[in-house]
Amino acid sequence: MPRRQQIAFYAIMVILTLAVIEGMAQAAYYIAFGEFNGAAARPPAVATTTADDAAAAAAAPYIYWLQHPYHGHTRQNPNHVINQHPPPRREEGAVLIGLAGGSVSEAVSDAFRRALETWFQDNAIPLRPVVLELAWEAFKQPQQVTQIASALAFGGEYDIIVNLDGYNELVEPFRNYYWYGISPFYPVGWHLYQQLSPAEQLRAGRIAVLRQRQQRLHAVAAARPWRWSALYGIVNRYLRERTGAQILALNYELANDLAAEYSLQRHGPVWPAEPDDGVAPDPVDLSRIALRVWYRGSVLLADLSRAAGAEYYHFQQPNQYVPGGKPLSAAELADAYDASSFSVRIYQDAYPLLLRLGAALRQQGINYHDLTQLFSANQETLYSDDCCHLNARGNELLAASMVQRLAPALRRRAALAAAKAQDDSDSSSAAAGTALDVARRERSAVHAVNNLWFDVRLNAEDGALHYSRADCQPADTAAPFVVRITPVDAADL
Repeated sequence: MPRRQQIAFYAIMVILTLAVIEGMAQAAYYIAFGEFNGAAARPPAVATTTADDAAAAAAAPYIYWLQHPYHGHTRQNPNHVINQHPPPRREEGAVLIGLAGGSVSEAVSDAFRRALETWFQDNAIPLRPVVLELAWEAFKQPQQVTQIASALAFGGEYDIIVNLDGYNELVEPFRNYYWYGISPFYPVGWHLYQQLSPAEQLRAGRIAVLRQRQQRLHAVAAARPWRWSALYGIVNRYLRERTGAQILALNYELANDLAAEYSLQRHGPVWPAEPDDGVAPDPVDLSRIALRVWYRGSVLLADLSRAAGAEYYHFQQPNQYVPGGKPLSAAELADAYDASSFSVRIYQDAYPLLLRLGAALRQQGINYHDLTQLFSANQETLYSDDCCHLNARGNELLAASMVQRLAPALRRRAALAAAKAQDDSDSSSAAAGTALDVARRERSAVHAVNNLWFDVRLNAEDGALHYSRADCQPADTAAPFVVRITPVDAADL
């Protein structure tokens, strides 16, 4: 056989052998990890690559979170709106909507923004919604209060403040108090942010080194030409998961060390105090205490919003553990519901109080909307984990429901913007006085009477104001204007 043919033959055999090896490696990769090698080359949403590594993040969140002097913790992102100074201010042509809450609120923000944009387009309103993502993982009251208050103190401005919460306020005080021995109302994981001892610093340093190693391995796996090799992918994946297991073990060791020895700086005041018999409060009793903090926090947010010229809306997030909240699908029962979770008992026992406090918020004139029954007739798979989070479809439905309830406030903001534009236009006209008077009379004005907030609009033609103390009837809507007033004291209008 001529030499050239020999070289070609051996080259073909080598290529075929490598192809067979790669094919077998790809099959082995799929059997081992449930996905093909190419999927592993996608950069992760956060700096985690395995389930063990995600658990490590939960054990020691300070690796991913930034300690914040007001909020407890925020994103490791100096450009995020939570960390920015000065905070945002109103701008012409935009409606600034602050979206506060925990991880469910954070996760729904993109769907919420899209739903708002669609609403403005469908209603032909020439404004653009700007959603300011104030929500962050594990935030709970009173963090939302301190967050909004500090932003306003620094000169921040909002048109609408939306608070979507209710799960962390019930469950996270339990975790703080019973798992880590810290104050129920301190930020979650507060003990992990305090100064470490030399031994703890050494362990945290080892975690940081392993984290860098894991990130380098993932970068190589995603780079050419290695991303195309399933054989290398198996080796790389093994090294990443081994590193993730080491991070997990070190994180749990560190978390246990931090929770073991009490200090006021690390654990905060023991509140509620244990009774004389030394028996800690029942978890449900603690949840009831936490719900009252949640209630007061919402009242304070409403007060802060009014003082800042913004409208406040409070949404109680849905949850799969709420009694009657959703007929769970087979997938949800398998992956998104834990019958042994303490959340089951907490929701069953504390839910009646939650309903009563929600009604009390409405009696205070607060735009409170209970969405815990939003999915009560929906048999789709909407929950994505056994905590509280929704999949993409669930977030879309939740966002659409929120925007539907925000519509009156959005229309008011659009009317104010139009009136201001009319004022600006008329001020340059010789006949500006008469036109300006009409525009002012048509503009919404917010009044507070006995803790009741309502909108008043005077009809431009006859200045008439019509209102009814009862539910509006079809004939009432034909009047020049109707406003329904529900006072705190039904006998004293």
